[in-house]
Amino acid sequence: MLSDGEKVRIRYHMGYPNLSAGPSLSAGVPLDSPLMTLLERSFVLLLPAAEPLVRELVARLDMIDGAIVDAQIRMQASKVDGIELNANETNMLEGEYMRQVARLSDTLHCTIYPFSARFKALQSLGGKIQTGMIGVA
Repeated sequence: MLSDGEKVRIRYHMGYPNLSAGPSLSAGVPLDSPLMTLLERSFVLLLPAAEPLVRELVARLDMIDGAIVDAQIRMQASKVDGIELNANETNMLEGEYMRQVARLSDTLHCTIYPFSARFKALQSLGGKIQTGMIGVA
């Protein structure tokens, strides 16, 4: 069974909000968005044998996310002590991040959150997000 902390990381990497139940209201009654419900249901239906795979994918995503932050420091220079830095490093890391998010999406059989600002920004880099059951143009 995934821990609450692991679910937080999965929501983060897939672009879902980490909110308590009922982020929207209908006639004064709290409701989860349909997409949020799909992800939460995936947590319940996840096979115990698949949990290590999900944890591995989340660990990869955590590592790449950290590498993106680290790469921002190197964006200030193109060359250091005769070593030429890869000007495309951040974009390449973002592309790998998207590849791993797609794998997590497929494993959980739930689309990434199409309203996430992170994934809209990645699309502006020239990519189209097509994961799970819903494609985001």
